[in-house]
Amino acid sequence: MLLDSLETKEKILTEFLTIAAFDGWSQDALLKAISNCGIEEKFAELIFENGCLDLAEFFVELQNKKAAEKIAQIENFSTKKIRDKIRLALYVRVEVEKNNQLALQRLGNFYLNPKNFASLEIGARPAIQGLKACYKVSDFIWKEINDQSTDFNFYTKRLTLSKIILRSFAVFVKDQSQDFTETQNFIDSQIEKVMKFEKRKMQVKKAFNEVFVNENGALKSPKELVKNLPFFRLIKFK
Repeated sequence: MLLDSLETKEKILTEFLTIAAFDGWSQDALLKAISNCGIEEKFAELIFENGCLDLAEFFVELQNKKAAEKIAQIENFSTKKIRDKIRLALYVRVEVEKNNQLALQRLGNFYLNPKNFASLEIGARPAIQGLKACYKVSDFIWKEINDQSTDFNFYTKRLTLSKIILRSFAVFVKDQSQDFTETQNFIDSQIEKVMKFEKRKMQVKKAFNEVFVNENGALKSPKELVKNLPFFRLIKFK
C-alpha cells in the first residue's frame, strides 16, 4: 500500500471524519486516524504534508467527485434550465455530506478558529482555505452545468454561488429535518433572491440602454439625449 496513494488517503479520511465529529478537526485527530489505519504517525507529513489543511482540501475534492457521479445520473439534467441545474446540483452536494454534518461543523470551527490568527505558523491560512473551498464547490457546479463564461461573468457567477454555498453550509450543519428539506428550502430561497436581483439588473440595464445608448451601441450625445426628452421633441434641432 503506497502511503500517498488515493486509496490510503480515502481510508484515512473515512477514519478521520468519524474521529473529528467528536474530537474536532485537528492534527491530533489526524494522527489518531493514521494510527488507526495501521500507519506509523511519523509518516503523516508524507501523506498530508500540510496536515489538516491538505486533508480538508482532499476532502472537498473527493466529495465533488462523488457529487459529479450522482449528477450524471439525474435524468435529462442537461436539458433543464440553468437555475434548476444549480438547484439540483446543490441538492446533490448536500446529499453526499449527509453523514458528515458533525465533521463539517468541526471543519467550520477549524477554518474560523480565532487561535489560528494568533499563530505565526498558521495565521489566516485556514480561513482563506475555507473561502477557497466554497469557491471550489461553486466552480465545480458551474462546470457541471457546462457554463461557457470566459469574461468577467466567469468570476461573478462563481462568487455569487459561493455566497449561497457558504450560507447553505451554515444551515445544513444544523439541519435535523427529514431529507434535509430545511436546507433545500433555504437553497431555493437563495436562488430565487439571486434570480430576482438579476431580473431587476437586466431591467435597469435595458432602461439605461434605451435612454443613453444609440442604435450603433455608442453613448448618445447630449443633443441626442435632449431630443429624446418628451418636451424637447417639439423643438426642431438644426
